Amino acid sequence: MPLVFALILVVVAVIVLVKLVRIVPQGYEWTVERFGKYVATLDPGLHFLIPFIYAIGRKVNMMEQVLDVASQDVITKDNAVVKVDGVVFYQVLD
Repeated sequence: MPLVFALILVVVAVIVLVKLVRIVPQGYEWTVERFGKYVATLDPGLHFLIPFIYAIGRKVNMMEQVLDVASQDVITKDNAVVKVDGVVFYQVLD
């Protein structure tokens, strides 16, 4: 019986340690929530959070993103049909 209790205790300790350490990748910022409310923002790097109280809310990509706009046929002022295509580059700054 003590062996089973010790095994369960070790498994729970390993789960808590795994959930304690958070590594935010470069180019991302994660929001931290305590019981569902925003608390802080984590920069890239190694962070420690108390499991089951703090949770990761959103994972925001801070790198430059590319959004391709579908091509469209447009009629100009002189009734010529022109195919227009667009590309949008955007980046979250704050």
